[in-house]
Amino acid sequence: MTIDAGPSPEAIAYRNRYEPELEPLDFDDIEQIRADAKAGFADAVDRAIERHRLELDDVVVGGVDCLRIRSANGGTANGAMVYIFGGAFIVGDPETDMPVIGALADWCGVEVIAPRYRLAPEHPAPAAGDDCFAVYSAVANHVDGRLLLAGESAGGNLALLTAQTAVATDIRRPDALGLLSPAVDLRTDRELFGPAVDSDPSISHQRAIDLAGVYPGAMALDDPRISPLFGSMDGLPPTIITTATRDMLQAMCLRLARKLRRADVDVDCHVWPGLWHVFEFYDDFPESAESLWEIAAFLNSSA
Repeated sequence: MTIDAGPSPEAIAYRNRYEPELEPLDFDDIEQIRADAKAGFADAVDRAIERHRLELDDVVVGGVDCLRIRSANGGTANGAMVYIFGGAFIVGDPETDMPVIGALADWCGVEVIAPRYRLAPEHPAPAAGDDCFAVYSAVANHVDGRLLLAGESAGGNLALLTAQTAVATDIRRPDALGLLSPAVDLRTDRELFGPAVDSDPSISHQRAIDLAGVYPGAMALDDPRISPLFGSMDGLPPTIITTATRDMLQAMCLRLARKLRRADVDVDCHVWPGLWHVFEFYDDFPESAESLWEIAAFLNSSA
């Protein structure tokens, strides 16, 4: 079976095996929730490190703790990428994102700087956005060669916000932007999610409600500083967006693509049939590698 024929058997098996979690999160257990999320991807992280021959170093960039990732497969890195991990603004870290980061570091031939931005509920907005922009600004001021910016889900939100802030403050904008299922609209009305609201095996509408209760702080959900869909798209670089027909965020990804096109931004939006939110995380499936290869090709051709 080829990918062009539809979802792979591995993807179908995963999709049929899981049901979205419907109970609200207990934020009193947030550290255990984070530990469980990290443990769930430990094997995939190890495979990515071996596959892409990754070298990992802890660094401080712009006053923020970061992970620096280099691939030994491509020789000397040509430029840098700031990659922002996802996790609904409440969980996650750069290490857990190795299946995505490792592929992009390898196939884009860049050094990746991944900020360990502050998480909610301990640190509501604008803490995460401030951390990511501080890192991006420091990298932009010192990088030789290409400058790329990417992120998935909540990290896609923060990557778009970072690019918008760079344009608004006359910091060097990224040469290209990669957004994997970006969560760019934090409003929680069910109608905003379209037909995929109940068909995503990896996230649920309840999780959108959970994060909307702790991440925005005192900000309104349509404030461009937390929902960058409502910010200006003028001057943004060529952008690739990936989503899928069972991605609960598909509708907002398509709205973002339309708004970018209206601002004359070169945008390429890939909608994968039968898959779900940030399916690129799951290296068990052939679709993951193919999508990451396409993202890398777009970033390479645009930078």
